[in-house]
Amino acid sequence: YLCCFAYSSSSKQLKGGDSMRNLICVMLVVFLPLTLASQTQKRFKVAVFVAQGEDAHITNTLESHLKRELRLLGDVDIVDVDENWQFVLTIQYLECEFMDGTNTGHVALAYAFNERIPDFYFKALWLEILKRQPVYAELPGVAYYNRNTLDKFCVSTIGSIDKNSLTPARKLLR
Repeated sequence: YLCCFAYSSSSKQLKGGDSMRNLICVMLVVFLPLTLASQTQKRFKVAVFVAQGEDAHITNTLESHLKRELRLLGDVDIVDVDENWQFVLTIQYLECEFMDGTNTGHVALAYAFNERIPDFYFKALWLEILKRQPVYAELPGVAYYNRNTLDKFCVSTIGSIDKNSLTPARKLLR
């Protein structure tokens, strides 16, 4: 890069034929590191699992809104639960009813956002015995929402996950 800014020894000005080359070199110096940095940004692989409840509409709404909010973070790739994920968001919900069995229109939710323990910590035999992927378990969160405002639950939950789990992980990767 130093050769891009070479001055002629006699006049201390850039040579006329070198101006285009110098402009290209300056652009490379400025924009190449930005391009490389954006390409090497660590992306998190997150699986979303919403346990099937009685109402498929609630399940689909939760799954759709949660995935959308995660994608909006910009550095999250949504993967299937059976794939190689780094984090998993698990949601369990229950529709609330009055004593007489009529629906209240509210949903009680429990959720956990857990980080996968790398496979190399376990021998294949242990993974076979466990029958599931071990995780660093976090305490579950609980919530109570009107079924018509589940989108607000999703925004709030992903905001909390971003602040408490993904932001610290991003700082570790710097």
